[in-house]
Amino acid sequence: MHISLDCIPCIVNSFLRLLNTGLLPENQKEPAMREVLQFLSTADYQKSPPALGRDMHRLIRSILNNPDPYKDVKTKYNKLMLDMLPKLKEMIGPANNPFDTALRLAMAGNVIDFGPQNQLNVMETIDRVAHAELAIDHSHLLKTDLMNAEKIVYVGDNCGEIVLDKLLVDTIGHQHITFVVRQSPVLNDATLEDAHMVGLHENTELITTGDDSPGAVWETASDEFRHELQSADVVLAKGQGNLEGLIDVHAPIYFILVVKCKLIGNRIGAKTGDFVITRSPSWLKK
Repeated sequence: MHISLDCIPCIVNSFLRLLNTGLLPENQKEPAMREVLQFLSTADYQKSPPALGRDMHRLIRSILNNPDPYKDVKTKYNKLMLDMLPKLKEMIGPANNPFDTALRLAMAGNVIDFGPQNQLNVMETIDRVAHAELAIDHSHLLKTDLMNAEKIVYVGDNCGEIVLDKLLVDTIGHQHITFVVRQSPVLNDATLEDAHMVGLHENTELITTGDDSPGAVWETASDEFRHELQSADVVLAKGQGNLEGLIDVHAPIYFILVVKCKLIGNRIGAKTGDFVITRSPSWLKK
């Protein structure tokens, strides 16, 4: 899917929030913003949002002279969720449907905004998602497909969130799960370092997309990633960035996310803020 003009102010606001974290001195903020605006004025809007995001964040890392501007934040997210792991496991253990509970917890990871929140707020958010009505709910299809699958691929998204992904992986309990992260740092997306930090290497095979896009972009992903996706019986893809990069790929993908913009909502038949577990429309057309 292509960039919408509605994406542009979102990109600018995201960069402004990054600048306001203090990564640049005050007198360097305006030149940095002008450089980003210059980039956006000549960018190819036929690209998908994560493909444009890759080019954009390469520029941002160059401007900041920092290969991983979100490193401290990513570590904080992972540690916060690891500290909460015993309480999260307690939510799954006594549940009438452990799979459904773990699936909703994994979805909650795509909702949580750690910036202004403390641990109590995080648990409140998790509890809200755990009991929320889903706008699109293909979880029954997903459960059936997982039970019959020989090979599962799980495409992860953000740090902190991957702790909840691991809970779902553990609950599925399959012997052949490949977990996918980004090849190198971009935003707060998880990398191999983060996956090892939360223990995903213990019961999955870890690979990367072969790319530093903030989402799995089929056209620029590695041959290894594309082979894994094409040979999988079931693919779970977390978050909006992975949906934007994979929604037109003909594969048995289930997208698990909170809808964060009208463009995505229109594409899948949901509204901004909706909770969604949806089988890929490209696969449903088969």
